[in-house]
Amino acid sequence: MEGAQIRLDTARLVLEPLAPSHAEALYSVYQEPAVSRFLITRPRSRAEFDEILHRTLAFGRSHGMWAVLRKGEPTLIGRVGFFAFGEAGRPELAFLLSSSAWGRGYATEACRAALHRALSAHPWAEVVAVVRPANTLAERVVQKLGFSPEREVELEGEPAVLFRAARSQVDASRPANRFS
Repeated sequence: MEGAQIRLDTARLVLEPLAPSHAEALYSVYQEPAVSRFLITRPRSRAEFDEILHRTLAFGRSHGMWAVLRKGEPTLIGRVGFFAFGEAGRPELAFLLSSSAWGRGYATEACRAALHRALSAHPWAEVVAVVRPANTLAERVVQKLGFSPEREVELEGEPAVLFRAARSQVDASRPANRFS
């Protein structure tokens, strides 16, 4: 995606293009027990995390992937962006935040900015999101954005719910304040 690697600013967050320099902080988030129990792909070692990060960075170049930081704070609190889901390569919104940032609306704010950017840059007819059944916070985020459950799936040997939103259903109406 041309221009995928741009910074996005929202009212409270900075989304900067995910880069190798974010690896240590992102690995720490992945290791939080509250976060790791909801991951679709759970790295069992640092080497597996590094492989995941390599693939994530590649999707960042084609689909968009950002490190999430609170404005005025240098510490990464998560990441948001897009992967290609399934054999058809449907664009998949994927996000995670440190448990210390849960319950403040940051995930919705970050996802809305990423969706707005992606839908302005891609002709995608739809976007999907995959959520573990017990992850009620993530389920609320995708539903606030206009996603509806499509079907249950099994990923990495565990159940998940595939949510879908047609381009016209996605609530990306409150975009990031500014792209830079």
